[in-house]
Amino acid sequence: MANSERVQHLYDRAAKRYDAATRQATLDALRARLLFGAFGDVLELGVGTGATFAHYPPSLHSLTALDVSGAMLRGAQVKALSLPFPVQLMQRDFQTLPFPEGSFDTAVSSLALCGVPDPQRLFSELRRVLRPGGQLLALEHVRPPNALLASVANLLDPLFDHVVGCHLNRPTSELLRNAGFRVEVQERRLGGILVAFKAMPERDGSA
Repeated sequence: MANSERVQHLYDRAAKRYDAATRQATLDALRARLLFGAFGDVLELGVGTGATFAHYPPSLHSLTALDVSGAMLRGAQVKALSLPFPVQLMQRDFQTLPFPEGSFDTAVSSLALCGVPDPQRLFSELRRVLRPGGQLLALEHVRPPNALLASVANLLDPLFDHVVGCHLNRPTSELLRNAGFRVEVQERRLGGILVAFKAMPERDGSA
């Protein structure tokens, strides 16, 4: 089974319990503060069941939301009905993005970048589809900054990837900088493992 197909299978299976598993006050508060800064035409990666929807400003022009799991999107479809702006839901592997250059002002990820099989490919695509002045807003769990915990994450990562479909040891901010983004960390929780940040493409290609 290909990587993207395996992730789709794992998230289809988890869809029914996803809302209950992620309904936490800390996550909701972080999402609310982060997504307050979303503007314009928004692209959300790994939308899941739409846990972010309640936190978007009503002034958005539009929301295009992608997820590899059809079961997850069925939950998001119900929540999208109450939003005050146009919403398009699409089922697809979002390592490549089927949009013209400069299509979006804001890209959003809430606990989705950890499961992308080829993050550098995705980050290159994000640079392409974001307009000048665009931004990526992300809430992610990342490789622990503590050296001992990072070693544990490295050991557990293959098992976690197999069972859950995401990586415990992904240095997401570093990968974004390598891909030509300027990263501004806004909040850290759980000893730096859970991070909310804004990343903006450096148009000259420098990190």
